Amino acid sequence: MNLSQRLGGEARAFLASLRDGVMLWKLAPIVPALAVLPEFAQHVVEIRLGMFVSHDAFAAFGSAPARMSLGSIKVAGLVLSILLAARLWANRAEGARFWSLAGIGWTQVLLGFLVQVLCSIPGLFDLRLPPAGELALSAFLFLVSLPGMVLMIGGLLGDRTSGLKDAYRNGWGQALRMVLFTGPVFAVLQPVHHWNHVIALGKPLAVVWGLMIWDAVLVGLIATLVGTGLYYGYRAGRLPEA
Repeated sequence: MNLSQRLGGEARAFLASLRDGVMLWKLAPIVPALAVLPEFAQHVVEIRLGMFVSHDAFAAFGSAPARMSLGSIKVAGLVLSILLAARLWANRAEGARFWSLAGIGWTQVLLGFLVQVLCSIPGLFDLRLPPAGELALSAFLFLVSLPGMVLMIGGLLGDRTSGLKDAYRNGWGQALRMVLFTGPVFAVLQPVHHWNHVIALGKPLAVVWGLMIWDAVLVGLIATLVGTGLYYGYRAGRLPEA
């Protein structure tokens, strides 16, 4: 397989990932709902607090307890939606029910998650590094964490044989694919998610409600596209070469 064929195959897989990420809304609407509903619940609180009346109101109510109490639930819902989206495609490939957890390699999932946690610890401390040093450290820790992500996602998708050593030795290609299959989704849709809030400031209430409904749906779309991208990115690395 030459380079152009490889790139063409990766491009087709990426487009298939986007298609299936949207199709998942029809196959299992409960999966995006896990991200959409907590996001919308927080928007309801924000609107009732009057956060979108002005820039000053948005800043003043940004840390309101009623809003912040939903923050962790919202993040948990998003992460769960992403992971279930990836798991759904693994179950579908195996002919299992979409909610089945029977094939998960829990050892791999937990070990890969531990790597993510360890790589996040330095960010909890004020190391008093110059901006360039902070950027370099963040980039280094991100790279170090990638094989752990491969191990974790592999376990989620049913790979019970790989270990941490194997992930650091052979998982870099899969890590790159997962980044390439999910990075563009964040790069395009995350700014839209941000600007939905900016655009809503000072607008009539009906417009604000419309924007926040759309924003909650957008977060669900991010979840299904990213989860599907993780599945495609991981599985692409396991396909036999033509």
